Amino acid sequence: MKAIILKKNCGTEGLLYRDDFPIPEIKPDEALVKVAATSVNRVDILIRNGYPGLSLNFPHIIGGDITGVIEKTGSEVKTFKTGDRIISWPIVCEADDEWTRRGRASLSSSWQYFGMHRKGSYAEYVAVPESSLLHLPDNVSFESAACLPIAGTTAYHALCEVGKLQKGESFFIWGGTSGLGVIAIQIAQCLGAKVFATAGTPEKMAKLKKMGVEHIYNHYEDKSISSKVIEMTGGKGVDMVLDYIGPATYIQSFNMLKRGARLLWCGIMTGKETTVSIHQTYLKHVSLLGLYLGEKNELESLINLCAEGKVKPVISEVLNLRDAARGHKLIEEKKVIGKVILIP
Repeated sequence: MKAIILKKNCGTEGLLYRDDFPIPEIKPDEALVKVAATSVNRVDILIRNGYPGLSLNFPHIIGGDITGVIEKTGSEVKTFKTGDRIISWPIVCEADDEWTRRGRASLSSSWQYFGMHRKGSYAEYVAVPESSLLHLPDNVSFESAACLPIAGTTAYHALCEVGKLQKGESFFIWGGTSGLGVIAIQIAQCLGAKVFATAGTPEKMAKLKKMGVEHIYNHYEDKSISSKVIEMTGGKGVDMVLDYIGPATYIQSFNMLKRGARLLWCGIMTGKETTVSIHQTYLKHVSLLGLYLGEKNELESLINLCAEGKVKPVISEVLNLRDAARGHKLIEEKKVIGKVILIP
């Protein structure tokens, strides 16, 4: 089968295209999915370079966004059949523990992540347990669906479950034109929140304006965004900040929070450590919340929002799988609005 192979942690030159990689063998509870589309995520780049504390079993296939058609099923698969259009939750968790019994499987210590712990979606075929599969509505394209499992589920989980954003509240996100950003903004708008966002170029700022974002800042040129946000909110600050950037934005993220607000972390683009003021945190009654991905039912809810036309993924480029290195470079060079899609 066609696949992009990693033989070691590397730069983009190590994304090796092959058309003779073995097709995965499926277990009785798995389906063989013929991938129709996948997408490039920041975490793919982190894994390619060497994710902190992670040892890969080389040769490895990265990619966690799986959407396509079932080629065949194992003998124990009950609710899916050959030819079904599917999307996969990017996590596999089949343990019977306290978290799975509470419907919080993503918190189970047994979970595995496609493209990290399992071979992923930069390939023509992927073996997916039935427990991770969802039916894909006919009116949601494979390309749009490929934007949802990682970036979309993270956005939905952050706003709807962890942060519990409410109608009338204010929401801020750095890098609003990222794959996660464009989904998070639309979810916030569906919830009735006032959105504040940043972008790094006039083109990206224009895209945010077209999406209906009222308060837009250039994170390269505006040196005191937190002060401007506080001024725009009448000296109060915002109710929620979603920050996947990390140490480089933490101080401004914290400073723009109103009393009783929530700061959500879901990425480490600029490093994995920062310094937190315990004193200021409790004086402002601030909640500091971490999250990673989300639950299968949350992905299903997001798919329904897409099927209803309430959330529309934004696609910057559609590339052939063999051009995965170009897709990584586009993201690293910050030339993307929305997502880069790969077609095997």
